[in-house]
Order: sequence, then C-alpha cells, then structure tokens
Amino acid sequence: MENLNNEQNAQLLTDDEKVDRGLSQKVEINTFACENCGSTLVFDPQTRKMKCISCGAEYPMPDPKPVMPIAYTPLSESSYATWGGVKSVRCENCGATITLKEFETANVCPFCSSPVVTDTDQIPGLKPNGVLPFAVSEEQAHNSFLKWLKRKIFAPHKVKKSAKHTPMNGVYIPTWTFSSDVFCPYTARFGKHYTVVVGSGKNRRVVTKTRWFTVSGVINYDVHNLTIEASSKITQKQLEKLGGFDMQAAVEYEEEYISGFASERYSTGLDESWNSAQDKIYNAMLNMVRARHPHDVEDYININPSYSNTTYDYMLAPLWVSGYKYRKKDYGFVVNGRNGKVVGKSPVSAIRALIAAILGLAAVAGIGYLIYCLLG
Repeated sequence: MENLNNEQNAQLLTDDEKVDRGLSQKVEINTFACENCGSTLVFDPQTRKMKCISCGAEYPMPDPKPVMPIAYTPLSESSYATWGGVKSVRCENCGATITLKEFETANVCPFCSSPVVTDTDQIPGLKPNGVLPFAVSEEQAHNSFLKWLKRKIFAPHKVKKSAKHTPMNGVYIPTWTFSSDVFCPYTARFGKHYTVVVGSGKNRRVVTKTRWFTVSGVINYDVHNLTIEASSKITQKQLEKLGGFDMQAAVEYEEEYISGFASERYSTGLDESWNSAQDKIYNAMLNMVRARHPHDVEDYININPSYSNTTYDYMLAPLWVSGYKYRKKDYGFVVNGRNGKVVGKSPVSAIRALIAAILGLAAVAGIGYLIYCLLG
C-alpha cells in the first residue's frame, strides 16, 4: 500500500521535482523555442537574429566568437570520434549524407528533393569548429537565380516561366580550410628568345635563337584560409566559380546558425583534403617561380616545399540549393549564400538554338554581300 501511494504521489510531481527526488532522469532536448508561442526559432540571414516561424518574434544571437584554428598533424584524422547530438540521413536518390540534430527530421533531400531519405548509422567524424552564416535570404537567392536564368538566351520559355515557383533549400556544405607557412627552395632553367641576322645576299635572313639561363632561390609563402570543398554535391571548380567564401568572416560554430537549415556531412576526409591543398600550393609555387624570372620558354622547374605551423578548420559554408525537371531530365543549381552568385545548368531549347543559328548565318551572308557590293 505504501509503494502504491508513492507511485500515485510521483505521478503528481513535476518533472523537475521527479529529477530532484531521483524518480526519473531529465532529458534535455536542444531545440530553439519561441518564448511567446513555443514554435521553432530559425536563423534569419537578413536580421542575423533568431526568428520565430509562427509569430515572427526575434531573439538575439549569441555573441560571435572567432574561429580557433586546430593544429594539423599526420595523426589528426586518427582522432576522429562520434560527436553526440546528431544523426545522419542518406538520400537513396543522389547519395548525399545530411547531418541533423537528433530532434529534427528530414522528409526530403535538400539537394534533389527526393522523398527517399533514410536514417543511417552514426558516422564517426569531427564536429565543425566554424560556420560562415547565411547572409543571403531565400528570397534574394531566388531573385539571383531568376536573373541568372534570364540571361540564358537558349533556355526554354517554359522553364523560365516555371522557375518563378522553384523552391529552394538552405544547406551548409562541409569545407576544410588550411593555413600554413611554406618554405620552398627551387632551381629552374629558362630561356629567352633573341634574333640574329645570318647569311648574306639572297640567303640573308633573321633567325630566332634561345639563350638559356639557370636560376635558384627560395620562396616564403604564407597560406591563409585555403578552402577545399569536402562535399559530395559540389566540386572544387564549382566552389571557385561561386566566387569562393569569405572565410575571414566565419565565426565559432554555434547550433543557432544551423537552425532552419540542413547540413551536409563531409565526404572527403581531412588528410585527403590536405593532399589536395598541397597540390594547389605546389602549382602556386611553380607559378611564383615563373613570375619571378621573366622568360619565353621553360626547360624545368624543381621545387621542394616544406610546411610548418599548419592548421585547419572544419567550416560549414552556406548554399541555397534547388533543381527542376525538364523533359524528364534533372537540372540543378546552387546559389552562394554569401554573395548571391549562381552556378548551374539550364536546358537548351532546340527551336531557339536553331533560330539563333539561322540568324547568325543570315548575318554572315549579309556582311559577305555588303563586302561584295563595296568591292564590286
């Protein structure tokens, strides 16, 4: 009877009182709820505040903190471990892996809008230490896309018309940024052309010769925030076409910046990305040697770069992502969440391309006829 009374009394206690008396464990769920209506708060790029999706109430963000770089060593990647509070979902259509907070759900893929999204096992990995917040709103990104599509003169009219209703998804893509002090000795052999007159009479002629010279030296180069994409959905070339990202404006990772957006988990590891960064640095060193010694031809360049004080950041960079179908074919595009620049593909209207070709041929024929009349 006494045990029954205890159970009945326990049911009347608040959750906090139960925790205090050891009757239950309190579960903390890290959501961002509005104090007015209880709805979810999301990060608003325009105001840089947390905004309620229901009543529009605004709340200040945490004071931004600078990103603290992490020292890179050959053992950095071996220290990977599962970081709590997140789960991973995988799109069965395009293969993207998205990380979500444990209390969030994903019904569609933010990259291809496919509804086939399934939970996956936890994937060990690093937690982001930096985030570059969205500065372009969804409306601004959509306007940038419409302007971009308008300039595609061969795009079908139907696509341009339906594009006004194309939905967009905000996604943080994974990137690695590297900084390092580079010491690079080099030797090289270059040549400069010069001309001489040889022969006489009818055999007199100008001959081009090459004067070869060998050089050596050292280049000291400070690499800062070299960004290497780690996404399965965007290439390094596309990243650079987007105008890159102003990583100097990044702030220490805070979950508030991610609220309302998806976040892709990196598909390229830290060590592999550092190798890619070294390849880019190597090519930059070669170009620096070439620029330092004016020449016309190149025989060889030998460089031996070494790296010190190397650091990295696992940064999340903002993209607005969308796509559409035209004649059963998918066309995707992305908008830089910092500067509004667009990269993507658009379908080509066969009729428009044919008309343009005919007009081009007609213009060439017209110019040819005009020249004929002037010379005739």
